[in-house]
Amino acid sequence: MATKLIITNYKNFKCGVKLNNGELVNIRFQTNEDVQIGDIYKVKIAEILPNDSCAFVSYGVEGKKGFFKRIIFPSGEKVHEGQSLLLQVRSIGSKDKVHLFTNNIILTGKFINLLPYGDEIILSRRTRKNLDSSQQDAIMDSLSESEVGLIARHNLTPDTLEIAKSELKNIYDLWNEIELDAKEVQTEGIVFQNNFFDQNFVCDYCDKNTDQIIFSENDRFERVKSWDETLDSSFAQFCQEIAKEKIEEEFNLTEKIDYLIESKYSLPSGGNIMIGKTDALTAIDVNTGAAKRFDTNREAIHLIAKLIKLKNISGKVVIDPVASDQNTLKKLVGMLKNEFRDDLSITNVYGYTRGGLLELSRSRNDRCIDELNLTSE
Repeated sequence: MATKLIITNYKNFKCGVKLNNGELVNIRFQTNEDVQIGDIYKVKIAEILPNDSCAFVSYGVEGKKGFFKRIIFPSGEKVHEGQSLLLQVRSIGSKDKVHLFTNNIILTGKFINLLPYGDEIILSRRTRKNLDSSQQDAIMDSLSESEVGLIARHNLTPDTLEIAKSELKNIYDLWNEIELDAKEVQTEGIVFQNNFFDQNFVCDYCDKNTDQIIFSENDRFERVKSWDETLDSSFAQFCQEIAKEKIEEEFNLTEKIDYLIESKYSLPSGGNIMIGKTDALTAIDVNTGAAKRFDTNREAIHLIAKLIKLKNISGKVVIDPVASDQNTLKKLVGMLKNEFRDDLSITNVYGYTRGGLLELSRSRNDRCIDELNLTSE
């Protein structure tokens, strides 16, 4: 299976695309807004809500407030109004909702994610999947002397441990700089801007089948290539720059992305699915065609899971499958769980509600495509 990563632009958005044998399997966007996921701000606790449940914070943007859920730390310490903290943007609010901030700060690298306020060494899900128990033990033993929390990413293997340790030191030095910068900032404001969209996309989606990492812009090509060459050059060897026009001619990205903006999708059997999004949840209706009910539902489950990942739908999702017998409906639950095995977001498939709707939830890691207004020029 030939895997290609394409780092380009779509309208006024930065865009990362993953293709397997020409089929779109992953896509991420970065908006041109001032606030990005991963940015670190010096904030001030503006208002603690009743029952000490959470707080609003001011972060240096006039008239804007963010939302901070975790106001009681594991140590038992509780924040108070007027207190200054370093918090990271966890998710971007949709429509008129505020951005969510967290004190679980993460600085990402190729092999290591640094958790400056943590004290655990964690192997990511993909690391545990890729390595056997002896390899996992070797990594844990080698990193055991770390004085801060960290996550071993799926790119880390026993062979790259020494490079990873060097990267960890560099990330820790960056954190020290961030803390020093925060002390010099007298009022609320940004102290670290996450400009690593391209690097993070390559790290997240490059796999053993990747044979090309294509860039439409020279500066983005040079930045990722030179960054990887300071490490082990495993990505750099696949990097190449191709004009945007040639990328479009060869891969037809515009048509692939435009497909995701729709709300109605046809099934091979002649049926279709309809996707409707509200502030509370996403509802998906399966309509039968000429095929048998099971075949329609099977096709629908495959397409629904694919679209949830590509559209980056998160939160509560309910699916109304074509009415079938109980044995068939149980099979659909297993199929749906299987479709999300390799999803980077955490997805929980709960089963059926009393009304017969198939229910799941998916963690939010970025905006849904429907929130990005991709139809505008």
